[in-house]
Amino acid sequence: MAQEFSLSRIGQFIRRDLTIHKATFITGLLVAAVLLFLFCILNMGWDKKLALEEFFGIFGFFYIPMGILFTFSLFREFNDTKSNHLYLSLPISIPERLAAKWFTLTIIYTVVFSLWAILVGMFAITVGTVIFNANFNVLSVFTEHYWNVVKMYFIIQPIFLVGAITFARNRIGKTVLVLGLVALVFLLFNFILFAIFNHSYGVFSGETIGSEAIDKVGEDFSTMGKWFYGLLFGPIMLVVAYFKMIEKEV
Repeated sequence: MAQEFSLSRIGQFIRRDLTIHKATFITGLLVAAVLLFLFCILNMGWDKKLALEEFFGIFGFFYIPMGILFTFSLFREFNDTKSNHLYLSLPISIPERLAAKWFTLTIIYTVVFSLWAILVGMFAITVGTVIFNANFNVLSVFTEHYWNVVKMYFIIQPIFLVGAITFARNRIGKTVLVLGLVALVFLLFNFILFAIFNHSYGVFSGETIGSEAIDKVGEDFSTMGKWFYGLLFGPIMLVVAYFKMIEKEV
């Protein structure tokens, strides 16, 4: 196998995955379209409008879980003991394989699902305008609401990618369980550190000064925390996925 990083092999591998899993992807998009349409119609029947934040709230409700399900579906062949020896013998390196999977499950999936959801949403708005006399507005991805949802997916998707690679059975349940335990550990760890360094300042007494101190600390370190957890659950998880793939192939 050639060792250099080849965009051509990545493109061929992406095309192979999309061809093999085409039926799964199409079925998932059709189901998401029906549910998205129904949720939009129900929302307009309630308040006679579909604001951007309301639509992208519904969008995220389907976009993130569907992407996670596609992640596990795309790695089913990787964990199938009956056929994975043929899959792992394909002439493509591990970095190329991981890059192809990530690109398919993030960039391609996001573009396709976003365009599909916008079309469904506009159709729902048109129907809602006719049936409920709802306000007509144009949906756009150039909004903060949309990018916040996409950013959230890009951060958490590598976590489930690692789970899809690591576990051979009950992959979704085990991944969610491990993620819940890790979140609990982080929560307890942060609380203990906060208590150790701030107990002498009266932040637990309920006094106004203590409450203000908590608010100011939260504001000062919120950006740092976002970067820390973004790196931890994003790029670092992709590195973990790389080594897990090496472990599987060996």
